[in-house]
Amino acid sequence: MRKKGYPGRDELVVCRITKIHPNSAFAELVEYGKTGMIHVSEVASRWVRDIREFLREKQYVVCRVMRVEGDHIFLSVKRVHREQANSKLNDFKRERKAEKLLELAGKELGKTLDESYNDIGYMLGDYFGSLSKAFEIARKNPDLLRSKGVPGNWADLLEKVAKKSFVKKTFEVKADMELMSYAPDGIDVIKKVLKTAEDASLEVRYISAPRYVLVARGSDRKALEARLEKIAGKIAKEIKQNNGEASFEIEKL
Repeated sequence: MRKKGYPGRDELVVCRITKIHPNSAFAELVEYGKTGMIHVSEVASRWVRDIREFLREKQYVVCRVMRVEGDHIFLSVKRVHREQANSKLNDFKRERKAEKLLELAGKELGKTLDESYNDIGYMLGDYFGSLSKAFEIARKNPDLLRSKGVPGNWADLLEKVAKKSFVKKTFEVKADMELMSYAPDGIDVIKKVLKTAEDASLEVRYISAPRYVLVARGSDRKALEARLEKIAGKIAKEIKQNNGEASFEIEKL
């Protein structure tokens, strides 16, 4: 997401290295469209013999803003923890995707991305904290956009592109089962109990005796695991009640 003005002290910013000197590197603050400087002493916690061992041109890094003096922005790489950098980069990627949606919406109104930001993008960032959050609201509760003063034509387009771009994630959860029946009609017993899984819209895969796999698909992984646990447990119980042995294990991430 584009931001106006200058970053604040201690703010984490996504930077693109543009030029490297023996004792410093210059970087574009991608969100602000401004240039900052990273002194060699702020590149790593240990002694840096060659700055190019740590930074390269066109590389994206997360920096902490040390201070801002007029147009000069002083940055640090070493003062950013790995977890903070990963979190910031993930947020940045989400914002990049949201920016593409803003660009798509703007094109339908004959607007460039710059014009779309001036019309509505900065406003969405101020109201909702980020473009990605604004598009999430456009998909789930578009009336909230209008209540915040987003013009009707923009609100309609934001809702349209948000819903069009949303793809619900589908999970696949498996239960590995071992089923053995010592009854004279053992094969029929196993087929009958496995019908319980098929009736519950689970896929049953035969691997090789005595191994089977039950597969459940859906958008809620925890619910799928609970459902598999229940059905596999029922199957195992029925096999044991019919002179057999059974065990199962739910595959975890």
